[in-house]
Amino acid sequence: MTVVKKRVKALPSSQRGKKRYILFELLAEKPLSAAIVEKEIERKFFELFGSRGMASQKLHFIGFYGEKNLGVLKCSLEKCEECKAGLIFMKGIAGMAVVPRIVKVSGSAKKLKEIVK
Repeated sequence: MTVVKKRVKALPSSQRGKKRYILFELLAEKPLSAAIVEKEIERKFFELFGSRGMASQKLHFIGFYGEKNLGVLKCSLEKCEECKAGLIFMKGIAGMAVVPRIVKVSGSAKKLKEIVK
């Protein structure tokens, strides 16, 4: 007798909810690494909103381009303003002072990647 594992079906895209991609820039003296930026963003958002707030934001770190200090975050449409506010509260990363700036908010990651290049 063979055991067959059943997979949980993924939700159709129509039921997943709308998302937004936030392109941000961290003005700093030196280029920053993606791992450090991701860890600091998660720490700051957890400090500001808690685990329940982060879960409702559906926050996902897409990437960070260290040579330009540009990064992309994905969040839910309803909590986009909260995510932008959370980014603005970033004051320092790895002992270095940073000034965050929201460059653009888009519904498509492809458009933001064109801006970064």
